[in-house]
Amino acid sequence: MRSHCSVLIIFAAMACGSTAMAADEALIHARIYASPEAKPIDDGTVLIHDGLIQRIGPAASVKVPGGAKIIDVQGAVVTAGFWNSHVHFMPPPLLNADKHSSAELSPIIMQMLTRWGFTTVFDIASPLKNTLIIRRRVNSGEVPGPAILTVGDPFFPKDGTPIYVKKFMQDNGFPDEEITDLPAAVARVHRQIREGADGVKLFAGAIVGGKIGVLPMPLDQARALVAAAHADGKPVFAHPSNLDGLNVAIDSGVDILAHTTPDGGPWSAELTTRILAHHMALIPTLTLFEVELKRGPHTDEQELKRFMDTAVGQVAAYSKAGGQILFGTDVGYIDTFDTTEEYRQLGRVLDWRQILTTLTVAPAKRFGYAAHKGRLAPGMDADLVVLQEDPAKDVTAFAKVRLTIRHGQTLYDAGS
Repeated sequence: MRSHCSVLIIFAAMACGSTAMAADEALIHARIYASPEAKPIDDGTVLIHDGLIQRIGPAASVKVPGGAKIIDVQGAVVTAGFWNSHVHFMPPPLLNADKHSSAELSPIIMQMLTRWGFTTVFDIASPLKNTLIIRRRVNSGEVPGPAILTVGDPFFPKDGTPIYVKKFMQDNGFPDEEITDLPAAVARVHRQIREGADGVKLFAGAIVGGKIGVLPMPLDQARALVAAAHADGKPVFAHPSNLDGLNVAIDSGVDILAHTTPDGGPWSAELTTRILAHHMALIPTLTLFEVELKRGPHTDEQELKRFMDTAVGQVAAYSKAGGQILFGTDVGYIDTFDTTEEYRQLGRVLDWRQILTTLTVAPAKRFGYAAHKGRLAPGMDADLVVLQEDPAKDVTAFAKVRLTIRHGQTLYDAGS
């Protein structure tokens, strides 16, 4: 994508006769958090050239070339672009993407993702063919959007299609994704990766309801799928649901837990140590639990508080033990696009620097993009978020996005 965009920029600059590249931009008068651990730069400038960060520093040390586009962000905060490591491209307006115009796709992607500062997302279960279509249209520049990684179609244990998506899958003609033949499932892992998947998602614990409740994936199946993905150099996500599912995820060698497991009660020190020993990352998705419980007819405020306290406590336990936390919301399954509540819940146990890490450095490192994403420095991708307020004062400021910029191109502008 970068070389394609570079060619377009060069031709545009030649046509305009400008000495500065068409992509030259300078964000000025910003408070800059170049990385979670770095000291802030006050009255800072970020100079963008050809989709990359060229210079960053105090205004006195960064000369802005003539002809560059100046964006004055006085009073705002600039950070690296955010990652959402748990999304789904399943809202009806995004299905059958080949049949929808750019004008139809762009608003929903903006409302779901770029409006909240996301410049990179990991889709962890959506129809692969459709997600690849969306990714191609985004990468071509036809549809403004974030960089998209995907696991494609997930893997359910036999008779384990989750109760909450079964009808949706039937209504939309999704294929049966249950494991009825393990060699065939392993072959599907390799096939999806060849076709463009960036990882694999398995339901270590599938919520099927009834007397069973949560159906765990047989350990031998989980191990075979994980081994296949790792053989192709790709990470594996697991939906654990409860302690049984969590144990399957741990024992099979899964890399990332897609959720906490508040149904199982607080995580003991022993359990936390086991998860940590396997170098797993955790995506809390705290807002999801609140949304789901409020949908239920019999949940009272006391039960909701107990459940959320348990989920937040699991995040606290894993973070304090040194475990890696990744930001994710499950948006696309839930229709709560606003990220404010997720930050509020995380802010109960993580400080603003830790939350910024979950949004930037941690996912870039986990998924192999640390060389050019996750922080602001010369030569890094010009993926940035401009916040209207300072998250160091209130973590919900992470949701107050003024600008979302990817490779130097503005994807969202609150003022337009």
